Amino acid sequence: MPRADNLPKMTIQTHSTPCAHTPMGVKGCGEVGTIGSPAAVMNAVVDALSHLGVSHVDMPATANRIWRAMQGGALARAAE
Repeated sequence: MPRADNLPKMTIQTHSTPCAHTPMGVKGCGEVGTIGSPAAVMNAVVDALSHLGVSHVDMPATANRIWRAMQGGALARAAE
């Protein structure tokens, strides 16, 4: 297994390039912090309904979709 002393010496630098399309040269990344949220919410919904036999709910998690998933899970359990 390679260790840090087996690697060559490295110098790490950053190189900023201003955006040519905005007056201040800034670049957007406002959605970066929210990318994981929808998946986490949907996983929580499925986890909360797993005891009913629900293994998947499509986004968005509307009340109607959750109700249909619950009814589908009940039907799947009854068929077992």
